Amino acid sequence: DLLNDRALALGALGRTDEAIATYEHARRADPTHVESRTNLGNLLASTGRLADAETAFREALALRPRFAEAHNNLANVLKAAGRHEEALAHYAEAVRADPALADACSNYGAALREAGRFEAAIPLLERAIAIRPDSAGALNNLGMAYHECRRDAEAVRCYRRALELRPEMHEARNNLGNALAAMGDEAEAIATYRATIAMAPQEPDAYSNLGVILQERGEVEEAIASYRRALALEPDHADALTNIGYLLQEQGRLGEAVDYYSRALEANPRSARAGYNLGLALIVRGDLERGWALHERRFDTAPPVAVARPLPMPLLRASDWGAGHRVAVWREQGVGDQLLYSTLLPEFAAAGQSFVLEADPRLVPAYRRAHPDWAVVAPEESAAAFAGCTRHIAVGSLPMLMRTSAASFERQPASLLAADAGRARGYRERLAAPGARVVGISWRSFQPKGRRYVERKKSMALAEFAALAARDDLRLLDLQYGDTAAEREAFAAQGGRLAHFDDLDLFNDLDGVLAAVQACDAIVTTSNVTAHLGGVLGKETLLVYLGGNPPFHYWVPRPDGRSQWYPSVRIVTSPALDTWAKALARVDELLRG
Repeated sequence: DLLNDRALALGALGRTDEAIATYEHARRADPTHVESRTNLGNLLASTGRLADAETAFREALALRPRFAEAHNNLANVLKAAGRHEEALAHYAEAVRADPALADACSNYGAALREAGRFEAAIPLLERAIAIRPDSAGALNNLGMAYHECRRDAEAVRCYRRALELRPEMHEARNNLGNALAAMGDEAEAIATYRATIAMAPQEPDAYSNLGVILQERGEVEEAIASYRRALALEPDHADALTNIGYLLQEQGRLGEAVDYYSRALEANPRSARAGYNLGLALIVRGDLERGWALHERRFDTAPPVAVARPLPMPLLRASDWGAGHRVAVWREQGVGDQLLYSTLLPEFAAAGQSFVLEADPRLVPAYRRAHPDWAVVAPEESAAAFAGCTRHIAVGSLPMLMRTSAASFERQPASLLAADAGRARGYRERLAAPGARVVGISWRSFQPKGRRYVERKKSMALAEFAALAARDDLRLLDLQYGDTAAEREAFAAQGGRLAHFDDLDLFNDLDGVLAAVQACDAIVTTSNVTAHLGGVLGKETLLVYLGGNPPFHYWVPRPDGRSQWYPSVRIVTSPALDTWAKALARVDELLRG
């Protein structure tokens, strides 16, 4: 013990070589002295000698297998060496050996959080704080875990407490900004990021996160400047590279965007967002095989673009074609994505592949009506229906197997679903006007918090339809879901004529909306679910976006201006159509033609 104490003192004085020599003397004097092995490991780890530290900790554990501190410290070394799964195993051993060891609970929770296992991390971090309420580091980690689980009010409390304990803790202040932004408190989030920058001007994360919120506010140039400041401090900052790539792509600078996404993925191969964004950009560019492979990273983003389904049967692979499997095809993302990717299923069925399709309950009748020989189930029925399947695949993963070349899109069906014919006739009768064609219109995209930049890009004002509404040869029908009553009233007050079915729920009754679409002669819409509904019915649809820059990969037009995915959808866009007024004037011309 005396030699161990002397080595500790020498280490504290910075006399590292003497301390190491003294620990070695202690080991020779008493080969069973566990503490000297552990303390030597700590000293070696602090000087970056990770392999030697690992040896010392393993020697300690050979002497005392349930020594919690040694397991915890060995896990720290393994984590620093990039051996994350081994580290998690030793953190777990440390917690099992001593559930009251606050450092082990905190470190294990932090490691689980970093591995994306946020729900599992939270109880461990809560336990660490219960044991040691003054641990700013554990509070910060718990806040991050809460944030990833969208429990942002709790995250804010954790960050504020951490900052009370350590006001100089810039990471916690930056994270506080993230939680405030997620809660929609933009002004305080921006102030928090700026306070972080003022206190730590060399902190790249604060600039990158400030850029995100400026982007959401539509302050694009300011956002790009903030991202560039982050990159000036850390050229390999994966988030800043990804975010600036996204904005460059939104400006139509696809080649530059691909370069930025590629740099981000090279800087951090684990960055799912960089990989996913690169995949989408490659699909737009026509590099389909690489693009669809990276599109699978959508399950790994935080928050996930699509939530993975843990089914017991193997994933469907290309080698499984024609092998007699029954495939569980499960839904993901929104209605538009489900409709888009399920246009591959007629070809899937024609190839002799047996499958069960899980679909949004609002769409099940239309699928069954059009394909009475398909097994189509709502989510509450899928567990039982999938039990007889031997392979599974997400509907959004089908293109990876079936749309790997431009020529493969020639196999897209003219239509996919069938509307209720009786309801469609009833709507048509209600809309009939001598000499007038019925044109269904939709003009807005409602996006969740954090995607307002996308919402603004995909949305126009109803007032833009004034010229079409004034035409005697057209009758416009409202197909826009969401609360648009005030906008419709203002439109009517300005003389705009727009039919609206008060008895049709445009959000919940999608079978009714399909019937209303079928009752129209044509559809005019921005990029929202109405465009997909027109496409799956084979209805002549004019899909409008500005500047020739597609909002999503699936609206890249064919050479003839039609959608690759929906032959009945005509894309109305070009670099010259840079305002909604110009775009709607072009729609007016096309409807006259």
